[in-house]
Amino acid sequence: MKICIFALDTKAKTMGVTFDNEKQMFVFDFEHDGAQDIVNLTGDGYQVEAFDKCFYYGYEFSEQVDGNVRSAFINYVYNACDLKKCHDITDYIKITIDNLHRKINLYNYKTVICPESKNRAFQYMMRYVYRFAQPKLCKVQDILNPNMDEKLCASIRQQNVLIIDDVTTSGSTLNEILRTLRILNEDNEITIFSLIGRKDLMAEAV
Repeated sequence: MKICIFALDTKAKTMGVTFDNEKQMFVFDFEHDGAQDIVNLTGDGYQVEAFDKCFYYGYEFSEQVDGNVRSAFINYVYNACDLKKCHDITDYIKITIDNLHRKINLYNYKTVICPESKNRAFQYMMRYVYRFAQPKLCKVQDILNPNMDEKLCASIRQQNVLIIDDVTTSGSTLNEILRTLRILNEDNEITIFSLIGRKDLMAEAV
């Protein structure tokens, strides 16, 4: 049996993203956080009160950001044609996943639930997740299927679950997923991660 021992650096990296009104462009600063940042790291995350051992973690829009800037940032991240030339986006994704790993240790999660998406940024994010482990990927529709596969049911009963979303604007689908997971297992740890979310995402869903 091979035993791997490693130290997990729990200090999150800082990252600021601001919007330059004059130049009408987003400015990424991978060294500093600031009061004008349009997205903020949730830090220690927050527990989803209706579901025990369930935490939300990720980046969320700041409260002062208006709808136009939100939409423009989402389009900027998810409509990039060539990620090889968009280093600010790939670095944004990598730092975000690195920070998630520092918080929860991705090696502890063998089952990952995610939407089915052909978006380049989302696929890049999932490939980066695979740097840490080789989790079993489950699509949202598989979890919400009334005739869920027995092997999938068994894995959820035995393992912690990570839910990964790209852009989360409503908690309704997450709420359905969480209810299903808690029916199958009342004690496993559930972590919800969203690359771009909004403040207190689950507050209206539970």
